[in-house]
Amino acid sequence: MFKSNPDSMRMEPTPERVLAVCRTVAQESISREDLRSLLTLGLAGDKEVDEINKSIAVAQDELGLIQQKNNKLVFVGPKSAIETPKAFRQYVSSLVFHRKDSTFVMFTRWIIAKNDSLFAMQKWENMAEVCSKEVSELSAVNENSVLGWRFWAAFLGLGYLNGTMILPNMKTRIQDALATSYAKSFRYGEAVRAADFIIWLSNKLPEADFSGKLPLAVSAGLRTLHELGFIKLETWQDSNRVMLFYVDGEPINEFSHITVWEEVCT
Repeated sequence: MFKSNPDSMRMEPTPERVLAVCRTVAQESISREDLRSLLTLGLAGDKEVDEINKSIAVAQDELGLIQQKNNKLVFVGPKSAIETPKAFRQYVSSLVFHRKDSTFVMFTRWIIAKNDSLFAMQKWENMAEVCSKEVSELSAVNENSVLGWRFWAAFLGLGYLNGTMILPNMKTRIQDALATSYAKSFRYGEAVRAADFIIWLSNKLPEADFSGKLPLAVSAGLRTLHELGFIKLETWQDSNRVMLFYVDGEPINEFSHITVWEEVCT
């Protein structure tokens, strides 16, 4: 799922299955056969076996949370990483988005850069077709690849699934960054210059391009966090401003300062 390009971004290892594999192994070291039997409720169909095998591969080879020792799978990651789906999401995010040569990140960057033109594609197969033509390195991307990508994209907070589309809104992805790293650079409850904040955020979200006007997905995420009361976006007079992706009718299309409240950690 998160291997260097080219990688098929398979549909079978969903976030829920990979987390289930890690939690089961963390309880007790177990053989692959027993794990497959346990997680498939004894079903031995090729489909169920394939789903678990590929989920094991992601947990072991791509996330490094389990290893095989003496013919048994052993959990070797931090137990805190699998305590809750939120903790698992934050742990996975800390790893995968910095693998800039992975198909997952390369495709994610392309999706985020499409902004509102993404809506014209309407279906996963259309996204795959357009991407394979526009990005030579991703020429092997097909509909199944995008179907696999969508589960992790939604789980990791890149947007919201809506039928055959993903609505670009990085509210959860941004909130995770604010909850885990913001206090290392700034103080909660104090206004920070937008320019300083964007430099910080660009380092936390390497999958988005911050070189010009903020992408739609990032802008939508910031607006959502503002509306929920987790952050406050303001425009002060005689201050340099950062432009959000313009949306007609939105009350906030720019800001010069941001205040992040500690409640963002909840």
